[in-house]
Amino acid sequence: MKRIPFYLKIFFAFILFSSILLALFIFLFKNFYEADLQKREIFEVKKTLEYKEKLLTDYIKKVNNKLQALNNTHIFKEFSLDKKNKTDVEDLFKLIMSSNNDILQIKYMNFLGKELIRVDLKNKVLTPIKINELQNSNISEYFKDIRILKDSEIWHSKIEIFKDKGEIIKPLKYILRVVLRVENGFLSIVLDVNNLLNEIQNISKDSSFIIDEEGYFLIGNEAKYNWSRYFNSSLKVDKLYANSSNLILEKNYFESKSFISKRVYLNYKDYIILLTQLKNFENSSLENFKQYLYTIFTVGLIITIILSLIFSEPIAKLNKKTEDENKDLDLYIKKSSEELEESSKIIDKYVMFVKLNSEGIIENVSSALCNASGFLKVELIGHHHKILIHSDMSDKNYNSIWDSLKKGNTFTAEIKASKKDGNFFWVESFTEPIFNQNHEIVGFSIIRNNITDKKIIHELYNDINYKMQQYNAIFENANSGIGLVDLDGNFKKVNFMFSKILGFSNEELLNMSCFDIILKNSKKILRKIFEEAKEIGFISNIEKVFIHKDNSYIHLEMSLNLLPDRKNFVLVVNSLQDKRKLQELNQNLEQRIKEEVEKSRQKDKIHQEEQIKSIKLSSIGSLAAGITHEINTPLTYIKGNFEMMGYDIEDLPNSEIKTRMKEDSQKINEGLNRIANIIESMREISQSSSEIKEEVNIYSTLITSLTMAYNRSKQICKIYLNNKLFTIDNINKDEYTFLSKVQKQRVEQVWIVIINNALDELSKIEDYEKRVLNINIQEDNKNIIVYFEDNAGGINEEILDTIFEPFVSSKTHGGMGVGLNISKKIIEQQNGEIIAYNKNNGAVFEVRLKKLS
Repeated sequence: MKRIPFYLKIFFAFILFSSILLALFIFLFKNFYEADLQKREIFEVKKTLEYKEKLLTDYIKKVNNKLQALNNTHIFKEFSLDKKNKTDVEDLFKLIMSSNNDILQIKYMNFLGKELIRVDLKNKVLTPIKINELQNSNISEYFKDIRILKDSEIWHSKIEIFKDKGEIIKPLKYILRVVLRVENGFLSIVLDVNNLLNEIQNISKDSSFIIDEEGYFLIGNEAKYNWSRYFNSSLKVDKLYANSSNLILEKNYFESKSFISKRVYLNYKDYIILLTQLKNFENSSLENFKQYLYTIFTVGLIITIILSLIFSEPIAKLNKKTEDENKDLDLYIKKSSEELEESSKIIDKYVMFVKLNSEGIIENVSSALCNASGFLKVELIGHHHKILIHSDMSDKNYNSIWDSLKKGNTFTAEIKASKKDGNFFWVESFTEPIFNQNHEIVGFSIIRNNITDKKIIHELYNDINYKMQQYNAIFENANSGIGLVDLDGNFKKVNFMFSKILGFSNEELLNMSCFDIILKNSKKILRKIFEEAKEIGFISNIEKVFIHKDNSYIHLEMSLNLLPDRKNFVLVVNSLQDKRKLQELNQNLEQRIKEEVEKSRQKDKIHQEEQIKSIKLSSIGSLAAGITHEINTPLTYIKGNFEMMGYDIEDLPNSEIKTRMKEDSQKINEGLNRIANIIESMREISQSSSEIKEEVNIYSTLITSLTMAYNRSKQICKIYLNNKLFTIDNINKDEYTFLSKVQKQRVEQVWIVIINNALDELSKIEDYEKRVLNINIQEDNKNIIVYFEDNAGGINEEILDTIFEPFVSSKTHGGMGVGLNISKKIIEQQNGEIIAYNKNNGAVFEVRLKKLS
């Protein structure tokens, strides 16, 4: 059977998938179409109901204004029944009714309800009612409501049928009665609201109704609903909506799927109900939707076919490319396995590694460690690891380290290691426990780095510093005036006696030259002496007259000695008063200077050797970083495939072979883990940590660093964190939250360096109470800012601009000046910035890290 091409499979898959999406789209579009129609219909109905309500309220407001205007004519304040006054009122009523066709009646009553004047519209004729035909309205239902009205207060009736003397007047008319309390009675207007109700009813083409308070229809969309109280008393709103009739009559506003109802109040208690039916889109929407359906289906089908043709071929090509890449990957993995084996040999040769069991017995050791210690592997495996530790380590220190390791902690320390021949070498040892699946300690792995050269260099630096202190002590305490001048005679350094002899201060002399303190006629001779000293290397015991600061002349004996760098002279001056004594001292001093110069040359030589060693270590670090990178990639492939092979082994039937394979797999897995640990250690040695950046609370890292430095800081000064005194007894790492994506341990390392530097400077202040270190953390729109501010006098201006460069330090004892340089690199690796400046008689270190958005 011929195999279906992958291209056709992709094409038909696209067709099927696109067809499903098209059907789903049509279904969702239909629902959306129906919902949108319903939503728009409800919106229009609400607007129509609001407009109807406005028509009715505006109409009532207009009537109220007319009544108030009529009351303002003051015609009723001094009303009398004389013929002239009555005629004037009737004429006024006729004038009002003639300009308002919807007024059926206007009358004026006294407080007892007796009609005093009334004008009716009968057969389209305005007819004043005779006195003997006037009625008494106190028996009317509405009179009970109007008799409690206050002056100028208006009352409105409910909408009712028009009656005269209790009888319904034909043609039927709905009326609204409006009564105004005037000064001596009541003014009543009867309005024909048929036109108003019809206008409200005909505003929209929707099926709508106007209903009274009891549920009778005043007007409906069909004639059978009109005047239902009088023509069909059984026809009420519950006939249309049996389940919702109570809600329609009780609620001011009610909305359902079929209709919307709304009350419109005529007065504080009487109202009518406007009800509009909603269209049923469930049956009609599909018919309306059909006109879109065919178009959507046709266009969608065409687009589906086009997209299927466009994407099928590239995907087929991509699949072919992937298959080829998989083949290449298999070859690469095989090649990487071979390279891994070769790299393992390199690691064994160059990395000092020891594996112990849970009791400290050596199980495996690298060739590099054997070469460094002089032992053979067979001489170490099976022995306790104390064989590799020099006897100088006390049992107390050893037991404390071992107890910490057994608790599951890692340990890093500088250890004096023992050699087979009894000698020793220094190592930086990193030890961590090995856990099984149950998190039980089954052994320990140790990675060691030979730091013997580093220790020797450190001792040399200490010796250099000590010798320099000796030299300075001799220089300052000599009985002769000693100065260091360049070839042009400019002073570069002078001792106390030199300043004392000439009367100038140290600072004044450093801004002068030898030619500024000698007689004018002796300057040429002095220049000649300098030239001769350049050629022969020294000039001794020359007597010259120098100028004291007080302009007096002093006779001094001077000597010039050219230093080995041939760039500077040592100038020695003595008062001739003590010439003999000084000659003896000068001889000793010259010899001492030569010795010190020779020592300085030796120190320079040592420093050069140290730089060469540092370059070598840097090269080894770079090589280690490259090796770890090259090893880590194939190791990842091996571990992934080995894990898959483990699943395959589990699927095998139980047998002796399966058991043996599982045991071998466990050993291989342990070996892979060892390699991973070795790689991680090499990465640490080469300063290429695998620590990933993560979401970190910077405030928490400050707490951690301050806790680590607390044992020292509590003896030196008070530390305030965000203006709060830091104590180890009350720590809350979540008191503030300043989130940034950084390498947590690296950032903590920076804090420790800055804090320790501040403590070193603060310890120079004698009074403990005057020492303080303020640490403040805050944030702006983009950054988290940490300030470290002390009051130790600030950074020397000479090194302020280069404080972050390597080997620049303000410390007089100890320290190589690399801590701040490393800190700057760490902060820059976190995409941050660190700066230093002086403020308020102290140093400020400002660190900015990107705020997590």
